[in-house]
Amino acid sequence: MFSFQGVYELLSGELKWWFLTGFLIGTAIFCIKRAWLGFFIFLIGTIFIGGFVIRPEVVLTMSERFADLLNMGK
Repeated sequence: MFSFQGVYELLSGELKWWFLTGFLIGTAIFCIKRAWLGFFIFLIGTIFIGGFVIRPEVVLTMSERFADLLNMGK
């Protein structure tokens, strides 16, 4: 049987490198322009998105926590 597991692992590994490259380029641009507020907003956004890129299973646990918090599962 054909499985997409190998394709998924390849793309997730490549995505991490692309994300790191984009983060470094964005950081360099904001620091060169001395746009510190933009840099901190960019940093918070990339930390939030990076958490999902590095560990995709966080999405499932986060949705379960929100459902428990809002009592939606009962």
